[in-house]
Amino acid sequence: MTQVDTYEPLFQEDINVGVDVGTKKNPGGGNLVGTQVGIHSFAVGQAKVTQLWDPPEIISLEIAETTVPVIGASIGDFPQASFSLPLQGIQIYAEVTAANVVTVRFFNPTKSVVDLEEGTVSVLVLKSR
Repeated sequence: MTQVDTYEPLFQEDINVGVDVGTKKNPGGGNLVGTQVGIHSFAVGQAKVTQLWDPPEIISLEIAETTVPVIGASIGDFPQASFSLPLQGIQIYAEVTAANVVTVRFFNPTKSVVDLEEGTVSVLVLKSR
């Protein structure tokens, strides 16, 4: 079963929310200046989708993947993925691979076989401009 939560796009007035500039003394002389920008500052909209998935056994250095339909996702958007259970060393990657489709990949960098139980894959897509 797939659950979809859609959020309204951010307005231009909100684009600077979370932006902050900081200055520190440089131990070698002068000042260091940095800008902290929340990732939401680049987003013009976002969509979150959850879906149940029971990944197959993933042997060492192999990948298991699933696709998650995310209405409005486009190539170039910023997808993020998470899983509801402990990952046992598995790394998660998300990529918008086609219009309205996010591919979530589980990579096993360990030296053992990892067999995750069924859990919930959550995908959040931040729209690029």
